[in-house]
Amino acid sequence: MTQKRKRVVKYKLIETDILQKIKSGEYMKGQLIETEQELAKQYNVSRVTVRQATNNLVAKGYLSRSQGSGTYVTSQNVVGRTTVAKSFTEEMHELGKKVTTEVLDFKIIPASEEISYKLQIEKEMPTYYIRRLRKADDEPIQLETSYMNVKDYPDLSYENISESKYKYIEENKNLTIDFSHHIVVPIMPTEEIANYFECDLYSPLLKVLNTTYLTTGEVMDFSELILNTDKYQYQSYRSK
Repeated sequence: MTQKRKRVVKYKLIETDILQKIKSGEYMKGQLIETEQELAKQYNVSRVTVRQATNNLVAKGYLSRSQGSGTYVTSQNVVGRTTVAKSFTEEMHELGKKVTTEVLDFKIIPASEEISYKLQIEKEMPTYYIRRLRKADDEPIQLETSYMNVKDYPDLSYENISESKYKYIEENKNLTIDFSHHIVVPIMPTEEIANYFECDLYSPLLKVLNTTYLTTGEVMDFSELILNTDKYQYQSYRSK
């Protein structure tokens, strides 16, 4: 436990230092920052610790990564938001609604290049593919497609995902969820989505690309959420 706390402190200090350099203008927008190896040597830490620090700054929109190129200081005009992590179940219960989950698919697949990048794992690594239809008071609210690293959660079960993934993470695995990074885009429904939401093909919906991080700096999961905007109003709260 002591070692874990020390690691969190180190990556938070590095994150703060890099952010100060961005805000002071030492790192300019569009500038390529040092490699993980160079930063690890500069701060006398492991590359894993550096990655945890830069992950948070990527999620908060201060940095962006380009595969094969490096990590850049980005413009602050980003679409994504850093939000307080709150599960769908928690949110609906706060509204006094009964939550039910229909598991549409639950299997293990090899991670594609895109998913391996999102989860920060090697390509082709075993990855959970989870598809769920979330309902509140029997009304279809959210169609969720999620990806999780099998190696990190080998005991994840059908029963776990039939309830709340956040509950599984925090109660079964004794891990703490830190924040989620959302990118929201409007979409038009496909016939499949329209059937799930019982809406027409001309009603615009919201698609949320969501990456959830643990306090260790590691990615918990990556999800694509389709929201039934007739039944659900998307809200975002900035974390400190």
